[in-house]
Amino acid sequence: MKIRTHKYAELAYPLVHKVQGDSVEAKYRTLALTFPSMIMQSGLAQAIGFLMAKNKEEHKVLLEHIAILLNKKDASVLHHAILKSSVTEYQLLSREALDASAWLKRYTQALLEKQS
Repeated sequence: MKIRTHKYAELAYPLVHKVQGDSVEAKYRTLALTFPSMIMQSGLAQAIGFLMAKNKEEHKVLLEHIAILLNKKDASVLHHAILKSSVTEYQLLSREALDASAWLKRYTQALLEKQS
């Protein structure tokens, strides 16, 4: 039986690896590195809302990656789940999103080169 973080680690690696060499690599890197702290500071609903509102390619890619890691069909399903959740469900979704985005951050640090 795999623990939740092991599942996130396995799913996150190919997602971040696919961004390598892509046109959004540098901006994705910046977003992925700051997203866990954005969840902590602003809350999950606001952090996801921010990504949806920006509507730039790197924001869409990160949002898609988070939805995949949280086992949601797409960003709108994730957003709907967040908005309709009870307090307990919201706390669990926040914890899961924080864990998932932490794996995206780890692999981003390892795989995506810092632009000078």
